[in-house]
Amino acid sequence: MAKYEKRSPEDIKKEMDGYNQKIMTLGESFKKDPTEMADYFAFAAKFYQYSPKNQQLIYHQNEFASFVGSFMSYKEKGYCVEKGQKGMKIFVPVKCSYFYRDGENTSTRLADATPGEKARISRGDIEVKSGIKFKLGSVFDISQTDCPVEDYPKFIKFGENSRPHAELYEKLKGYCENQGFKVAEASLRSIDLRGQYCPSTKVIELNHKLQDTQKLGTFLHEMAHGFLDHQRQPEDTPIIDLLKEFEADGLAIMFMSHFGFEVTEGTKSHLATQYNGFNQAVNELDESDKEAYSLENAFKNINAIYKEHIEPMEAYLEQFDRINSNENEDEWEQEM
Repeated sequence: MAKYEKRSPEDIKKEMDGYNQKIMTLGESFKKDPTEMADYFAFAAKFYQYSPKNQQLIYHQNEFASFVGSFMSYKEKGYCVEKGQKGMKIFVPVKCSYFYRDGENTSTRLADATPGEKARISRGDIEVKSGIKFKLGSVFDISQTDCPVEDYPKFIKFGENSRPHAELYEKLKGYCENQGFKVAEASLRSIDLRGQYCPSTKVIELNHKLQDTQKLGTFLHEMAHGFLDHQRQPEDTPIIDLLKEFEADGLAIMFMSHFGFEVTEGTKSHLATQYNGFNQAVNELDESDKEAYSLENAFKNINAIYKEHIEPMEAYLEQFDRINSNENEDEWEQEM
């Protein structure tokens, strides 16, 4: 086995810069084909516990990843990463202690202090500071381990593709109403107007002519507007409106993917339209005004709201099924 050689800070920084560049490259691919973002949001739904930056890193290295963990996390679960498997790199936050040497502007890790410096530190002559830095870590997809396929459902939600869209709509409608929103089906001004969300009344209206598949997709989009707290403000510009539509599409796609439904071409097309419109509008601004609009913040916002709702949503659905199951059992006993 080759002897491990400690890398220099310059080598580590070069590698981390390389992975930051991968994220930027992914962003450029979104500009060339915005429909790819629909695939990304569906992917991100599996990894909501990771930061958006790490989600994008994992996606860049393996867009088919389904469940990832570190070498030790798999070991703790009783599985091993198979020999020869190459991990995917992510940024890992670590607490660190550091100090500044006399006359130097760059920090030095406490672990690298000389015996003389350690003595001065213990006397309080040198101030030690603490902070968070990032290092590169590795994660592995579950397919890279010896975890048997029959154990996959412990970690991966395959979705229930046989469940009718109408049934999921009714369940999520109940969850949405528990969150303080009202959902109503109404005769809207046009068949082309599928749904709308009114922030002042927190009412989601859906076109009563929609079929089940369209109804679920439209509902998720309007529900996303509500969860994202998209208020209409007098100072809102067309760019803000496009950004809100983009965020609602992204969040709706994450929910739809989580529950095992294919993202429709119509949803992908709508997402691409909002994205292209946003980029075009931003590009027409003066350079000094462009900094106010960031898709990076949109990704963070989408991920945060998804993370906030997905677990209580799952708990609600489980309770819904349990209550209905008990009611059905009572009916059956009465019939007997």
